[in-house]
Amino acid sequence: MDNLTDEKRGTADAAEAEKEGAAAGLGKFKDVKALMNAYASLEAEFTRRSQRLKELEEKSKAEAMQAQQDAAPSSARQGRSLYERAAGDEEVKAAIIADYLKAVCSGRGAPMATGGVAVPSPKNKPASIKEAGRLARQFLKDGKED
Repeated sequence: MDNLTDEKRGTADAAEAEKEGAAAGLGKFKDVKALMNAYASLEAEFTRRSQRLKELEEKSKAEAMQAQQDAAPSSARQGRSLYERAAGDEEVKAAIIADYLKAVCSGRGAPMATGGVAVPSPKNKPASIKEAGRLARQFLKDGKED
């Protein structure tokens, strides 16, 4: 019987040691429930801060895009208003057209296309009509896809 009592006592001692070890591993928290409450609180705060950061980033992006839009259209508006003023003045239009025609006629207009690919042609010149027919048949036969 003494063995049974010693065994129960050993089990109880082990359970107490385990509790003490767990308590020591929880640091400043007195039990697991306090640790879980602190974790839930921390998680909620992290979520709030993440959402706030996302809002600030979106606001920053929106402000940057608005600044770009505000800067770009002003130059476009100036160009558009310049065109509208020039389109309303017949003397200005005539001067622009005259300058354009002068540039085109002087040879400084649009550059001519250069380069390209040479088209292959038969190297032999046929000496007779019969030979020309034979070369034509050969050329057509080689051009077909099998």
